[in-house]
Amino acid sequence: MIRKFAALTLLTVLAACSDSTGPENYDPVATTSMAENILAALSGNPALASLAVLGPAMQLSVAQPALALAPFDPTDGSVTTADRMRTYRDLLPSFGATGSLALFPVDLLGKTFVYDTDLSRYALDSTATGAPADGIRFILYAVDPVAGQVVLPLNPVGHVDIIDVSSPSADAVQIVVVVNDITYLDYTASAAQGTTSATLSAQGYLSNGTDQVDFDLTLTGTLSQAGLDYQVTGTDGTVHLVATLGSNNTVNATLTLQGSGETIALTLAIGPSTISGQITYNGDVVVTVAGTPDSPTFTRPDGTALTQAEINALLAFGNIIETLFDAFDNLLAPALVVFAIG
Repeated sequence: MIRKFAALTLLTVLAACSDSTGPENYDPVATTSMAENILAALSGNPALASLAVLGPAMQLSVAQPALALAPFDPTDGSVTTADRMRTYRDLLPSFGATGSLALFPVDLLGKTFVYDTDLSRYALDSTATGAPADGIRFILYAVDPVAGQVVLPLNPVGHVDIIDVSSPSADAVQIVVVVNDITYLDYTASAAQGTTSATLSAQGYLSNGTDQVDFDLTLTGTLSQAGLDYQVTGTDGTVHLVATLGSNNTVNATLTLQGSGETIALTLAIGPSTISGQITYNGDVVVTVAGTPDSPTFTRPDGTALTQAEINALLAFGNIIETLFDAFDNLLAPALVVFAIG
């Protein structure tokens, strides 16, 4: 809810372009194009489609999932960033001692897993070669993304390699997904912890073969609060979200869009029953926000309210931002599983 509201509120600047100090130069088409190009790296992505269907079947054994690849599904918007932040903050006291974990059994390093249609899960193929020496490989197959099923007979289209790149101070995995000889996803997810804090992060890129998005995601937690810093960069610009959640469940967030020489920034303070904030366009305040989380009000600098039609026009773009952050939330899943809380 926080990100959807933030995105919607930010885009009320579309209807606030009459101020003589500069907001009249705002180009909503350029901003929409920037976000849509970032979203394009997710849409129609064959690697994500295969992972969404095959991820739940990826196991090292009957009982041990392989870093829970199922959360790669970019369409799963049921868990918001605020939900993850609350869960992370609340679970922090149960974390174990600092130190690198053995992510894979030694006898499985360098091994390849293939899909077993009789078992509906992956099984070790002792004859296969090509897996990384410090990790494991799962073969990917053609899937029907609408039906959510593997296409039969099996048609291998690529692979996902999960490589242990841990250090003494952090547990980490590199995940590389290749389909039809094209690398669609390559990133490192890591988890580090101290006595009173912990950090999850993911850095790398996602591509659909044409559009590439670079991302740098960090989720932190202490005994009393959680924070996130997500930066997603596409060809035309950058979307950056920074937020903190305190023990009183108040969220302070800043959402910034930068591209084509323009900067649009939203700052929000969202409490259990109140909300306040503002939007700036290249440094000029163009919208103020007040009211409650369930019934916010948007006001131009001259005190006039936006029309309902103007607000409705913003929903589509707000949904794009929400979809983006839902998808990138899921890239932290392997780091979560390192601590057995995913």
